[in-house]
Amino acid sequence: MNQIFCFKRYTWLVKSQWFENAAIYKWGIALMALLVGAMFGFFLWMSRKEGVAIPESFLTGQLATFCLTGVLFLYIFGANFFSSLTSKDKKMFFFSLPVTPLERVAVAFTFVLAFMPILILTVFNVFDFIAVQIFNHLHDISGQMLLRTRAPMDALSQNPVIVNVLAQLSCVSVFVLGSLMFGKKGPVVSLIFLIVVLVAFQWLQNTFFYTVNSTFILEHIENYVYIYLLPICWTAIYFVMKRKEA
Repeated sequence: MNQIFCFKRYTWLVKSQWFENAAIYKWGIALMALLVGAMFGFFLWMSRKEGVAIPESFLTGQLATFCLTGVLFLYIFGANFFSSLTSKDKKMFFFSLPVTPLERVAVAFTFVLAFMPILILTVFNVFDFIAVQIFNHLHDISGQMLLRTRAPMDALSQNPVIVNVLAQLSCVSVFVLGSLMFGKKGPVVSLIFLIVVLVAFQWLQNTFFYTVNSTFILEHIENYVYIYLLPICWTAIYFVMKRKEA
């Protein structure tokens, strides 16, 4: 196939990916909604306990719910996106489709870094809006949605929100690459790789980075180093996909 990228083939592959995995997505949405609802219900119940700081308890609940559900589903989805390639029959079918490696990578990128985060944020914010209304009614004070205030995010990190999101998606991309290269062993290999990167980065920070007499360089390295995994991983995914097709 001479043409590198065709938007019509790309949209066809997106539709095929969605319909072939519709049951998984539907069950995932239902499970995510159940988990988010249960966690918000728990923290609403906790906010009525005596001796609990009411606003702080709800903000903590928002942060915990957002992190646990969002991170859990993103990582699970990323770690299993290419799991079908572990089956010989599905593997042959996947690479026999009349699309280019770039179009396959674009579909994976769309689902993992666009569709799933939007879906997770939508489910979270719907339940968050309902929980805020109930919280306001119970305590007669103003609650806040997580994404409308920086306070909960500041409890997690001092970095800007956008940096945290990109760093998170970078880590998910490692799991996507791992699932493509190592199949069922992908999640374990990816996790080990991230741990090694974290340990190596901390060692470099303590032994080399702090000897650099530049606040700008230190802040840049500390805040943005993980984001570099994002383009590296997806470039690697493209070449691995191209090699597997050959």
